[in-house]
Amino acid sequence: MRDVLYPIVTGPIIAGLKGFLNGRDEAYASSVTVSRVLPPAAERTTRMVTVRDDGGPQVGVQERRQVGFNVWAESSVNTELLARLVMAGVQSLPDGDPITFVDEVNGPFEVVDTQSDLLVVSGVTLAHYFFTARVSARGTDL
Repeated sequence: MRDVLYPIVTGPIIAGLKGFLNGRDEAYASSVTVSRVLPPAAERTTRMVTVRDDGGPQVGVQERRQVGFNVWAESSVNTELLARLVMAGVQSLPDGDPITFVDEVNGPFEVVDTQSDLLVVSGVTLAHYFFTARVSARGTDL
């Protein structure tokens, strides 16, 4: 059995998505906050994406992580459009450092939040979508 150290993928995913979204022309893609968790209430914006690593199997030096993406925006249409754009950004992430492959991108799905889970930012109730992707990353032999 090999001793392999597998990388944390959330940081590279977040950095890659920030770079992908920065400077885009689509109005629904401006001023998007991308992070691992929701920012504190005072720092929330009307467009946000969170990245959640749900783990996955390790095969040799490759690790296949299931990653969930929550997307919020000021309208259902803009949220779905932003989610689809972020999906495209996720598929553009593989560069070998450390992400080597992205497949099984599923969604986006509208999330109907309960009253207590609704996010309201600057008086606007945000719509919520979710999608998943399987992200492969190369580990390092120890």
